[in-house]
Amino acid sequence: MKSSTLICAVLILIPLFCIQPVSAQPDLDDIFAGGDWNIGFNEGENVTIELDDDGDASVNFWVHNEYQIDIGVRFEFDEAFGATTEEISSTSINAGENETFTLEFSNVEVLNFRAEKRESFSITVTIETYAGFPAAFEDPKTISGELTIPSIRGFEIEIDEPGGAMNAGTELNMNIEVKNIGNGMDLTAEAMFESKACPQLDISNIANLNDVSIDAALEGQSGMKTISVTLKAPLSHPSKTCDLTIMLSSSGSIKADENTSPAEDKINFEVRKSSSSDGNIDSGDSNSNSDNNDEDKVSSNFTPGFPFSLTIMSILCATVLIRRK
Repeated sequence: MKSSTLICAVLILIPLFCIQPVSAQPDLDDIFAGGDWNIGFNEGENVTIELDDDGDASVNFWVHNEYQIDIGVRFEFDEAFGATTEEISSTSINAGENETFTLEFSNVEVLNFRAEKRESFSITVTIETYAGFPAAFEDPKTISGELTIPSIRGFEIEIDEPGGAMNAGTELNMNIEVKNIGNGMDLTAEAMFESKACPQLDISNIANLNDVSIDAALEGQSGMKTISVTLKAPLSHPSKTCDLTIMLSSSGSIKADENTSPAEDKINFEVRKSSSSDGNIDSGDSNSNSDNNDEDKVSSNFTPGFPFSLTIMSILCATVLIRRK
């Protein structure tokens, strides 16, 4: 009887001593239940970012971790217009946290692209770890936006140098080369001129430089036009070294209320008192003096008296009379 009881007790205790402690394993269903993660732009969907005149821009985006564990993520970017992007290092986002990041774009040559042109860029975020353990599979998420090229406006002008001095009382046709230094079609406006040294100079057709349509030097366009104006120096203008400055503005800049300086160019040249006006006066004096000189010569070479033929006849008559006596 005692032996039977001992055997039963051993049989009952053996399974208890054979049970090994097992560490608790996380329940993945519990971890991911009701949770997710996502990314987006701070400005909302369909984001369009305009580059500045230097070709720089930035955009803010967020990563939201709704899981009950930390996640480790990495970032990849597909830039637009060949922009340089600042690298964002892989990072860990705590459970339930929403973190914001800034993507910087730079070094876009905006003058190489037409104004308002758009190109898409994308941001891809991929989970690398869950709670520090490598992810069994990648779970990337991507958002996309657009970069826009800004409108750059402005002109450069160059005045053709005169071939020499300008005479007072004459007109001079001058060619003005106007170059579009922006990245889109533009009109010239507010053309004007000034001469501080010679305010008598005039360009009556300066309006020829207004409302001239010039496309940018893109897609095979030259980006330049040559316009002719007429410079006038009045007859009364003295001999003098003169300056001439011509200025014009961009119609697009004016309408956009941009605080830009007008394009301008300056030349220096000589205006001489008209030789024709001096010559006419001098010529009249010279003719008058010449007439007086001729009269003086006549009066000195010839003695006033009878004609030469009468003198000869008088001599012959006198000879005849003497012989008769």
